[in-house]
Amino acid sequence: MQRSGIYTALALCSTLMLASCATPLQQCVSQATSNYNAVLAAISVAQGNVARGYAVNTQTVPYQFTGTCYAAYIGAYACPQTSYRTQETPVAINVAEERSKINQYTALLPNLQKQANAATQQCQRQYPEG
Repeated sequence: MQRSGIYTALALCSTLMLASCATPLQQCVSQATSNYNAVLAAISVAQGNVARGYAVNTQTVPYQFTGTCYAAYIGAYACPQTSYRTQETPVAINVAEERSKINQYTALLPNLQKQANAATQQCQRQYPEG
């Protein structure tokens, strides 16, 4: 999964966590601004790629180690356990293509910001907090 995929996953997880404890207004505003925020995140990722000269592929890989297990009838004993670590590897990019993405995303921002502002105002009308 590339870093942009991670940001998308994080955004989705954040939205789900927010939805579980947020007020209806907060949920509405979060949904209203999600596209704008996703494009901002994509710009940030592309800018980071250009600055580094490569993208970063992040993946979770399992590894085994000897841990301590417990059983009522024998107590503690050594046993194999699995854990996970995050591994990042560089990925070659076309810098010109990344710059083109940045330009395309940047061109989308004004319209997305207008949409987000209008939707946020609608949320505030629909869910007035007092």
